[in-house]
Amino acid sequence: MKKNIFIVLVTLILASGCVEKTGYYSDGEEDTISLICDNTWASEKTVDDEGITHHGIYNFKKDGTYSRKLIATDKDGQEKENSITDRWTFYDPSSKTIYFGDDHYWDIEKLTPQKFAVYDRWGEYGQLHMSREYMELTPLK
Repeated sequence: MKKNIFIVLVTLILASGCVEKTGYYSDGEEDTISLICDNTWASEKTVDDEGITHHGIYNFKKDGTYSRKLIATDKDGQEKENSITDRWTFYDPSSKTIYFGDDHYWDIEKLTPQKFAVYDRWGEYGQLHMSREYMELTPLK
């Protein structure tokens, strides 16, 4: 009998932990999330030394997932795509850094409906092998 009551209590506690919070974000945080998630973002096209054109398309969702499609187009117009779907979250309370896991971050430099400028960073500040690269995204047209 005691065992059954214990199982019921544990089940109720675990189930209540799965309820999504409402009102968790402030208005400013909601605005930031909307700016990130209400657009499909594209990086500018760049051409490497071999003449291959590269660009990426990013789609963030409010459920904490995102998809990234990297597209490479060779001189003959043949496209190769590399797509992933993964998770994202804010790294800090100021909502100025996005964390993707595995020491991968985006430090947000500017976020407007027309521009999403970030420093694509691998590693923590102060680490010997940390790297940062500036990247600008614009809404996909």
